[in-house]
Amino acid sequence: MHDAGFTLAELTIVIVVVSIASLVFAALFVEAVRAFEFVDAEDNLLQETRYAADRITREMMQIGRGSGIREASPEALSFVDADSILVRIAWDGAKGSDLLYTRAGSSRALASHVDSLAFGYFGRNGNRLLAGTAAPTTGIGRVTVYLRLARDGHAVACAGGAFLRGGAR
Repeated sequence: MHDAGFTLAELTIVIVVVSIASLVFAALFVEAVRAFEFVDAEDNLLQETRYAADRITREMMQIGRGSGIREASPEALSFVDADSILVRIAWDGAKGSDLLYTRAGSSRALASHVDSLAFGYFGRNGNRLLAGTAAPTTGIGRVTVYLRLARDGHAVACAGGAFLRGGAR
């Protein structure tokens, strides 16, 4: 006569199989969480980079006739905008420091954890003006910007540029 139920060996096998399956699923879950955190961190960094590059590009588009560039170096751009207000965008060159936006003497961080910033200046004829050093502040027809942010092992770069309205004077 057979008693209803499972033997000790059958129960042990089921417990081992369920334990192995749960370990596999736990490892997959942990990897999925890490992947989500990685993508989320990259996305946040990309958003900050795009915001800063877009803001710089919009500001550069405000340079026009009657106003002009006051400082043109690889890590700083200073100009008078269409409202006759002095604007300066600058990075001190130290990796991890902030990109500062100063308008009418009031400064704020435009982006943090800056790894690299490079403004490029081009004449009205399209020729690059003195790469790597301060450019002359007259005759600039186009300004480009390359911005790279790096934080917690993540790095994102973005570029932008603007033709100056009527050329800077």
